[in-house]
Amino acid sequence: MPDEPGPYPAGVAPRETKHLGRWVRRLTGAATAICALLSAPALAAVPEEPWPPASGPGVLFAHYGEEHWNDDDGELLLPEVVEDTRRYRPAAVTMSGDKANDGTVEQLERWRSFMDPYDAAGIPYFAGVGNHDRKAPPGVPGGLSPRADLTNYKNVFAGRPYPFGDAPPPSDPRFAPKARPANDPPGASSSYSFDLANVRWIFIDNSCYSIVNCDGDQNPPLPDAEGNRSQYDLLRKRAAEATARGMLVFVVMHMPTQDDRPGHSNPTPSAHTMGEGSSPDNAMFEQVAAEAGVDGVFLGHIKGQWLYEARGVPYYTDGGAGGEVYVGSGEKVGVDSGYWHGYRLVRVDGSRVITDSVPILSPDGITVSGPAALDRGQAAEFSATGRQPTEEGPKVEALELRDPDRSRSNGSKLTVPARIWTSSNRLVLKPLAASADDPRRDPGTQTTSGRFRGRCPGRTQVAITSGWEEQTTPVTVRSKPGRIVRSVGFPRRSLNRGRRRQVARVSLAQPAEVMVRVRRGSRVIRTLSHRCHASRKALSVLWNGRRRAGRTGPRAARGAYTLEVRVRSDRRTLIRRSRLRLR
Repeated sequence: MPDEPGPYPAGVAPRETKHLGRWVRRLTGAATAICALLSAPALAAVPEEPWPPASGPGVLFAHYGEEHWNDDDGELLLPEVVEDTRRYRPAAVTMSGDKANDGTVEQLERWRSFMDPYDAAGIPYFAGVGNHDRKAPPGVPGGLSPRADLTNYKNVFAGRPYPFGDAPPPSDPRFAPKARPANDPPGASSSYSFDLANVRWIFIDNSCYSIVNCDGDQNPPLPDAEGNRSQYDLLRKRAAEATARGMLVFVVMHMPTQDDRPGHSNPTPSAHTMGEGSSPDNAMFEQVAAEAGVDGVFLGHIKGQWLYEARGVPYYTDGGAGGEVYVGSGEKVGVDSGYWHGYRLVRVDGSRVITDSVPILSPDGITVSGPAALDRGQAAEFSATGRQPTEEGPKVEALELRDPDRSRSNGSKLTVPARIWTSSNRLVLKPLAASADDPRRDPGTQTTSGRFRGRCPGRTQVAITSGWEEQTTPVTVRSKPGRIVRSVGFPRRSLNRGRRRQVARVSLAQPAEVMVRVRRGSRVIRTLSHRCHASRKALSVLWNGRRRAGRTGPRAARGAYTLEVRVRSDRRTLIRRSRLRLR
């Protein structure tokens, strides 16, 4: 099942492609949050690096759908989604539709104003058409009529960059097409494609509850200048072209072909797919996508986070950008139900695709649970929940930042909220990896499992990072009663450069973190040793007068230096210094 990286990695590899899966605020005091009082409870911090990482190989995209800005909490959720994804600096943002509750000029223009931060940052965005993006006939609620009109949509977004609109395409040299063709009709497009780096994105319009029934009102109209008589023709042809060039092919459309939620949901208890489950397009699209070699399909329509596989192709439903999640028929919000708010990041590196479902969290909205102290050798597990920025509609106040329960009947269809646990001191607290941990982590300090083992007596911080939110909690690994340090000695007062000799000796009564450094004034010339010393045998520290390890490293200049020994534990740090002359 295609999924995010982590304990349940993807097993789908079409064409040998492996599918793994805030605001800058409160800066006053945030810089000191990580170093705050160790006796304090969990502390919020602005992460230096979000999780998933913003940097990495290849090209990064962001995707989401179901913005519904005029739902009860849409004006809280959608700006968070835009700001979080903007901070990631993706090459492009794609959306699968349902911008508002009805396709009136006023509602569509208001949605466009929420996208202004992308324009300010120079990040192009490309949207698909949802059933609520069409203007409903008089007297019909928005989104319910398959005959709803697309005129407002084509007019409101005509000024967007081609091929979404009529303006010049993005200037990114990796982007194609480079110019709008002369035969392109005026107005925003409803079915189109673009290339960015080695990925071709193809947008299909099924906003009238069908693909074939939407063919008659497409812009550009069908048949088109390339001879495509239907959107299926367009999909086959453009996918074949991309595949021949060694590119990946992603499809964006609004309505999924499957709805694997148990019992579905109110107010639509029938399958939330094309034709509410009755359209032959559901099976037809899955067949065409597989035959065309599509590498992923990105969807909306269902308000939550879901995924499934059809004929070896992964389908990602990311409908948590603003619309109220469904709650009814005994369903609940949260990770074990799929009903939570967020967006998807897609990193493409050659033929490798990594996707992550990232939750939207309120500022300082993470709560961490776990032991404040443990013994050396003892294992402990930390857990966390995140509060999502909802006030009026169904509230996700305790989104568990963990893998969903795979034992549920639909467990394989649920996405994993992105998160990473980090120990600030690998010598004090060692991460215990999950059975299939995230390959992007630092294995010495990080794991998705939240499990750690006490390694050396001392104090550290355990942090959980999800998106652009982070929470830390202090943890102590306890020492035993009695003294820790037996003796610290400095056997030499002078040293000839190039000759390796003992310069410090540390004897401990019980394990502790030992650091031995060479300083000149306020500058550290070299760290000679930094370890958890657990042996009762004395630690002998040698130096050869060089600034780097080995026999060929550059020599330190002649003169006076300071040898510094620090012994850290859960008690007060012991510091000893001695002068050393280098000849």
